[in-house]
Amino acid sequence: MSKIVLLVVLLIILVLGASIGYFNAQPIHFNYLFGSAEFPLIAVLIAAFSIGILLTLLVVAGRLLTMRMELGRLRKQLREAEGELRTLRNLPVGNPPTTTP
Repeated sequence: MSKIVLLVVLLIILVLGASIGYFNAQPIHFNYLFGSAEFPLIAVLIAAFSIGILLTLLVVAGRLLTMRMELGRLRKQLREAEGELRTLRNLPVGNPPTTTP
């Protein structure tokens, strides 16, 4: 059932993309940093969308790397605390020393 829904959604996206490409095929004059050129509007839209996706992935990758480093640090801290707890549990239990006045 979910494969059929996924197929229908993909088909709708494909039809929408094709219609957007068809209605935005006229050439536009595009000025960029080092000059200018004429491109179809859909090419400029796809390029801008792709650049946005790439920049987002770079930001997410940086955040993911930071979180993985923090996870490693926290796991090391947990291992040390578990080792200390194990050591404390293995200490013999005896009567505490009493002091006489």
